[in-house]
Formats: sequence, C-alpha cells, structure tokens
Amino acid sequence: MRRFFDRLAVHVYRDEEIPRRAPQKSAKPSQPVPKLIGAMRSLVTTSRDYWQSRAELFLKQARLMADYEDDYAYHGVVNQYFPTYDSLSDAELRGYFTWRTAVRRGQIEKRGMSYASLYVYELLHLIGCSSAQDAYEKLHDFCAAYCELDPQIVRYIAEWENEFIIYYGLNPDLIIVRGNGACRQQDDAVLTMLHRSEHVAEEVMAAVCVLSSYRLERSKLYRAHTDDVNVLVLRILDRVAEYYGKHRQVTFFADLIAVARTSPVRLFSSAVFQPSGEEQDRVYQMHPLRRYECVSGYWTLHSYERADGAAQRLGALLRGLDAALRAHYGIAEIQPPKLKKWQTKIIREEIDAFVAEQRAAEARRVHLDFSQLARIRADADVTQERLIVEEELPMPLLSPSQGKAAALAEILPPAAEEVAAQPEMLSAAEGAAELSAPEQRLLRTLLTNGDLAWVRAEGLMLSVLVDGLNEKLYEDFADTVIEGDPPAVVHDYLDELTERYLHGSE
Repeated sequence: MRRFFDRLAVHVYRDEEIPRRAPQKSAKPSQPVPKLIGAMRSLVTTSRDYWQSRAELFLKQARLMADYEDDYAYHGVVNQYFPTYDSLSDAELRGYFTWRTAVRRGQIEKRGMSYASLYVYELLHLIGCSSAQDAYEKLHDFCAAYCELDPQIVRYIAEWENEFIIYYGLNPDLIIVRGNGACRQQDDAVLTMLHRSEHVAEEVMAAVCVLSSYRLERSKLYRAHTDDVNVLVLRILDRVAEYYGKHRQVTFFADLIAVARTSPVRLFSSAVFQPSGEEQDRVYQMHPLRRYECVSGYWTLHSYERADGAAQRLGALLRGLDAALRAHYGIAEIQPPKLKKWQTKIIREEIDAFVAEQRAAEARRVHLDFSQLARIRADADVTQERLIVEEELPMPLLSPSQGKAAALAEILPPAAEEVAAQPEMLSAAEGAAELSAPEQRLLRTLLTNGDLAWVRAEGLMLSVLVDGLNEKLYEDFADTVIEGDPPAVVHDYLDELTERYLHGSE
C-alpha cells in the first residue's frame, strides 16, 4: 500500500488540451427527399401524442402516404421483423413506394419480406382501398401471387386473411373457400357428435373419421364391410362413454372429442395493426360452435377445442377394432395398438355379440333353393291334376255306412286311414310347437325314416311343409332342425324331437 502512495506522489495530474480529431473526408451530400416523405417523417416529432405506439404512428403515416407514387431506382433487399416506414432509410423508403406503385399496377417483384409486409399492413388498415371487401380481394390476390416468388409469406397468409374476415365482418364462407377448411371441417364433425341422435350412422361415422388420427375410412376392412364396421364403432363408443361416466372424472366427449372453451385472442398479432377508431362491441359468428366477441376493444373466442392427444386416443380405439375384426372376415392382419385392458375387453365383447347376432339372423333367414324349381313345378302339376273334376260316373247304391267307408277308403291312402283311426296321435306333447296334421305326419315320417311318397300323393309341396316346420320349431330350438334334400332331421335335435312328437313326453 505504501509503494502505491509513493508512486502516486511522483505523478502530477494537470489540465490537458483535448486532442483534435483528424480531418475526415467530406461525406457525400444526401439527396433531397420528396416533401411528402419529409412531412411523413415529421409526424414522429410533431404528433400531439408523444407516447404514441409504433402502430399508431404507422397508421397516421400510411394515411398520409395512401396515394403517393415514386420512381426511385433502388435495387436493395430489405428484411426486417415488423417493419414500419420509420424503420426504413430514405432510400429504402423511396424504393418501397416505387415498388408499391408497380404492385398496384399488377407488376409484383420479389424485394424482401419487409416490402411485402408493409404492403399487407396497409391493406389491413384499408389503405388505398374503397371498402373492406375491396381490401380483402387485394390482400388475397397479392398473397397468392407473392407466395410463388417468396414462400416465406405462406406461413402468414391464412392467419392474415382469416383474421381480416373476422375483424371486418365479411362472409364466413370466404374462410372455407379461400382457406384449407380444416377448422370448419373439425367444427362440423364436433357439431355432428354433439347432436348425434339427429344424424344417420353414415354421417356420425364420417365425423368420427375426421376427428380420429387413424384413417379408418381408408382401411381395407372398412371398405369391404362398411355397414358392419359402422355399427360396431358406434356401439364401442357408447360403451366407452359409459365407462368414462362410471370411472373417470373427465367425460368421454371432453377427452376424445372436444370441450367448450372461452379464451382471449389478439387479432393481427403477426402484423403492425392499429384500430382506426374506438372499437364497437360486436359478435362474429363464424360457425355454430365458433364465435368471436369484441367487448370494449378486447376480443374473446368461444369455441370447442380438442384436448391434447384426443385424436390419438380416438384413433387407437378405431385401429384396435380394425385389428380385432379382421380375423372374423379373413382379412390380412395389422399391428394392433397398445390399448388398456378395459378397452380391449369392450372391443372383444362387442365383436362377439355382433357375430352372434349375425348368426342368429342368418338362421332365421329363408333361403330359396332355385335348384328345386323343377321338383316344385312337378308337385304343382300333381296338385293341379287332383283339382280337376273328372266327369262323374254312375255310383252303385250303397247303404249309409257302406257309403261312408267307401268314401273314406277312396280319399285316404292306407297310411292316412291309420292316422285318422288314431286321432289321439295328432296332438304333440304338452309345451311343444303347435303343428298341423300334415306337418306332424311329415315330422314323424322323418323321425322314423319313413317313405315321403304320401306328400306328393296328397297334393302337398314338400318344401312348403319343411319351411313351415322349421319356422314353428325355431321358437323352441333357435335353429333350423330340418335340412338337406331329401330333407332329414339334424342329428343334434333328433332325440328331443323323438321324445316330443313320437313318445309324447317333454
């Protein structure tokens, strides 16, 4: 420390002359700017509102320069984030107005995103436009043309155009026609699911496919068995909804479809924008499920939005059904998704129940065997012959008792006489199906492997009798009991039918 003070005492500090700067080369005199540009620049310092924002200043300057044209030769490229007139040099600014003059005449040239952004900002404020619709058309045409020159602008086009439509209350259909329509398509699908009872299965399934990450409509299984898959998907979704209701705090609809939300929004967040005056309270109904509301200058969005992973959760269920159902129809397998045990259980149970219903319906369905048409025609010919009344022949005189016996012998074949002589055999066991006499006789003939010639001899149709028997016995057996040609009793039901209709016991 002592050495420091000793060294300090040696040096004496006095006033010294400030060295003069070396003479500089004379700068090139700047070119004078047009008076209107000078007046625009002066708005920065002459504005009454010293604390004006960049957006407020831009709007004032844009209105002043709305009709200005220039022919300044500037070949530079300007790239700035959120550019304004004030952020450009005089040369860059004159270059912009020269470029804008050409754009308004239909000559669009790539000169950097700053020029393109400035022009879009002007259109958002309706600068140089007769109306909001006119500004929108110019905005759309410019963006469509400029994106071919500079793809950077593509990422902003949909946002600028859609928010312009909302802010100025233009036709919502423009968002669908001019945009990709993805938002509207999702809203339509959610609306269908909200009012599912008002739509047919095909419409509901179309909505499900829109909301799912798994494209079931492209599946080979779905294209081959659309109706069956539609039924199963809707049943599975109903079961899943029941599970959510019993075991989850969140609802099925909120977790897999969408949930109602209200959130603040800032229109034109990717642009320099200043409302032209005091904001009017208003509501813009973009869709039954999507509404923008402005209150005191603040915008809010009321809509149905999807939870994170909702499309994937719904898609996993659809893929799980697709993978499980392919084995039933003999279609090439696909890798099943990872599902929870309760989800796999629901899918398996619904498939099993559906397959059982199909088999039961198939058993009840009447099948027409067209190969039997020849035999049916032959039976019909016999019936027709028996109905033709031949010329009456003189009958010998018989006693009343002899007459009855002779008539019975003539009409009934021997087997029929035996049945007539034993009327107690016509009634089946208690609890059995009520069969007509020909049906009971046919069933007993089949159970005893008897001769079926009597059917044709009596003018009856064997196929009609068999169908009648199957239909009446289906209520007891839930299956077809007589099959084949010639018909025979199905072996599985032989013993029970024998007990009921031959021995008269249940």
